[in-house]
Amino acid sequence: MTQSELSEFFDASALFHPEAEKDKKGQVIRYSNEDYLVGIPSRDELAMKNDEGSTSMLRRQLANYQNIPFMPVDIEEAKEYINQIPHYILRLYGYLVNGQKAVITITGIKVFFDIRVPNNTSIPKFWSKIKCILATGKDGSGKTVNMNLIRMECIKAYPIRGYHAEKKPYLRIVTPNKDLRFTALDIISSYNSEVDPECKIETASDDTGTHYRKVAREYRIPLSRWGLISNYRYNFSAPYYAKSQHCPHAFYVQIDNFRPIEDFEPLYEIYPSSLFTHDRALVLTWDIETYDSRGSENFPEAKNDTSQVFTICMTLHWKDDLKPLEQICLVDVETALDPDWITIICGNQANVLKAFALCWKSFAPDIQLGFNDSGYDWPFIVEKATKLNVLKWMVQRMSANPHKKADAESILTWNYFGGKGEPLTNGFFRRDQYVKKADRGPKKALGRESVNIKINPSLTFESSFLKLPGCVPIDVCTSFLQLHPRSEKWSLRYFLEKYGLDDKADMPMSKLWKYYSEAKDGASDSSKKHMHEIANYCVIDALRCQELMVKSNVINDYREVASIAHISLFDSHYYAIGTKVSNLLGAEAWAQDILYTTKISNQKASGKFPGAYVFPPEKGLENKRPVTGLDFASLYPSIIMTYNLSSEKMVSTLSEVDELERENKVLHNIEFKYGGKPVRAWTIRHEDKSDQKGLFTKILENLLNMRNELKAQLKPLGKKKEYMGLVKSRMDGSQKDHASGSISIASAIEDVCSKSEPKKRAGIVDILNPFIGSSYDNFRKEYDSICFKYNSLDLKQKAIKLYMNSFYGVTGQSDSPFYILELAGGVTSAGQEIIKRVAEYVRKKGFRIKYGDTDSLYLTGPDSCYEKYDLAYNDGKGEISKLEYWTEMVKTKRFTPFFIKCLKNCCETVFFA
Repeated sequence: MTQSELSEFFDASALFHPEAEKDKKGQVIRYSNEDYLVGIPSRDELAMKNDEGSTSMLRRQLANYQNIPFMPVDIEEAKEYINQIPHYILRLYGYLVNGQKAVITITGIKVFFDIRVPNNTSIPKFWSKIKCILATGKDGSGKTVNMNLIRMECIKAYPIRGYHAEKKPYLRIVTPNKDLRFTALDIISSYNSEVDPECKIETASDDTGTHYRKVAREYRIPLSRWGLISNYRYNFSAPYYAKSQHCPHAFYVQIDNFRPIEDFEPLYEIYPSSLFTHDRALVLTWDIETYDSRGSENFPEAKNDTSQVFTICMTLHWKDDLKPLEQICLVDVETALDPDWITIICGNQANVLKAFALCWKSFAPDIQLGFNDSGYDWPFIVEKATKLNVLKWMVQRMSANPHKKADAESILTWNYFGGKGEPLTNGFFRRDQYVKKADRGPKKALGRESVNIKINPSLTFESSFLKLPGCVPIDVCTSFLQLHPRSEKWSLRYFLEKYGLDDKADMPMSKLWKYYSEAKDGASDSSKKHMHEIANYCVIDALRCQELMVKSNVINDYREVASIAHISLFDSHYYAIGTKVSNLLGAEAWAQDILYTTKISNQKASGKFPGAYVFPPEKGLENKRPVTGLDFASLYPSIIMTYNLSSEKMVSTLSEVDELERENKVLHNIEFKYGGKPVRAWTIRHEDKSDQKGLFTKILENLLNMRNELKAQLKPLGKKKEYMGLVKSRMDGSQKDHASGSISIASAIEDVCSKSEPKKRAGIVDILNPFIGSSYDNFRKEYDSICFKYNSLDLKQKAIKLYMNSFYGVTGQSDSPFYILELAGGVTSAGQEIIKRVAEYVRKKGFRIKYGDTDSLYLTGPDSCYEKYDLAYNDGKGEISKLEYWTEMVKTKRFTPFFIKCLKNCCETVFFA
């Protein structure tokens, strides 16, 4: 690649169009159904502003074909044809360090599934049998397998169920693409349905859902964290299908040449470190305003010709920034301009939709945010665009994959999540936003259903949206419902107030419709002013979405959760924790040569294994003694790790037990009742030997170690954040109190130190002294940096905690591929035994149990602990008041260290005896 060729993709001035009208009142663009939109900035222009020199450095690195860091955001499965045979590839959309959009086409992916060779069976004979089944069989739609495209490999691995001292033989069936793989799996499934159980073929690595998760966990490619591209073909040297109209950078690589970045230090010598910590994902927020000409008593629905969208407003941000890069307002009538945003006057509804598509093409966002937009905005826009015959035109410009030619029917089938039945028929756009589990209807035959996002155990949110390659749509409403699943309110105003953010603009719907109705009748100074009020209302609603997401760090949280389990940002938002834990388990199983099937048994759970033990609460108000709550740290994960509760370390027959005991293996006994019948199994204790630890144990120990390391890093950062926050509050407070300005940094530090506890003072001085000569701006910058670092580490440790606490749930769900009755019952029965023993122990020491559940007890201490205070209080007649009496009892907590010692002794007895 020559320097001149590269300049095509970096020259911002070539992309700038000066033709739009501009004045001090604001910029206006008039759009009249053209195939282009003149005057709006492109993503490349936005990226090159304040890029800290990264663009020129990136240009040099590309010219020399050096390794290039890349952050994936979205993923697309595709095919490439080699000798007229379709081969499976992945297309990752994301961005480079300077914020420019890029696409990577990943090739060389092995597509396969595995078949276990039965015991005492000849591999050649068994392969002949499999070939015969595949060659003569048909899948459910009548498709057959071209055996010339199938190849077989012999491998050895451990089955995930049952203890095996040695690996077992498997046949690995390799196909060029996932379609052929699915057909072969379907043929084997049909064969299994017709034969006796003992003749069935046992498959593994047999996912039939989204295939990229399987690829990501096997190759450990990053889908939501920084990765490094090496040995690539770039732009003109890449195949034409590897390029994208939204991406000035296109890479074509073998899958082994895209790896996660573990050490950033060499990259910090080339690029500014801030571009990795505050990476430049481009976020587009939006909101729409709709109207029905029949009057305000008629709610606008896209199916009605009287309903229309007349305003679409957008704001653009880098992921972690509150301040917008640009604000855009699309309207169909004349409006007053605003210096803070670009106004695009479109003339009619169809042009508003088309201008929206052209803006999207120019900005090429990575993430799109809206509040309840999957409940109203997206369904309205898609249905109205379909009715106006502009959907195909819009998607051709909004999609980062221009090679995927599609008409309206195929778009509604494959890109729109939310249709019912056959596209372009009556009722296709019918939907219910909230779905109770019992109300879910049968699966539809065509298209993609809305994604039912789990809010709480009994309620899901039906999310409908247009999924465009290159961008991940996120409904802010569902994100915050997930954060607050018990919330009875879910409006934008409610969440803004809850998080201490500025409110929405105030605009009753009756006034909004009145203003728009007047503007439609003819432009006047007053109508333009009123339309500006509507636009301001709409822009602020869009802007508040980014403010909420930044305040709660939602996107970074999603990415941390996703990166642990080798899943995508899309998966992190739309799917429950079970999907994530299952993919993590699958990745670690693959790394340890353990194979498993994802097929779920048709047998539904007919009984209940032991649940958590609950101590009934003592009724009435406890107003005599303080109550303290003490619990186990991660009880269920601790049980799994201690007893080595892992399916491949488990046996279920006495003959297996006898054989293991002869080998001097130490076993843990599991006994409980299920459906009234006894269940018994044993696990092999690891005795703290790493080679004896099971899959589940190793994963949990690894997660625990990662979390402990993060918490150790958080401790000093937390102190620095706290003490710097005190100084900042002192200075901000003085600035409000004195019109002349705030006090100096040195004075604020002196004030904070003088008011601190003597024991902490030396540590506070050590942390704050380096800032004595700093300006307020530099101090604030450093404080913001410390807060960001702290929040980033905190998100990571919370993500790990989420996985650890959710681990048991996956093994206990009958619809999970990792469901093992003996393991699930073994965890809960052990939990019951432990909490009962602790309760018995503390009762003997004089404690009263007020309530207990699963892993915690709420207790009052023995009266002997409070004799001193009882005497001093003497029912209100003594030397101290009631307030002092309670204050001293609560503050002293004399029984707590004693109880902790009791709990430690009891736990050691239970776990290790």
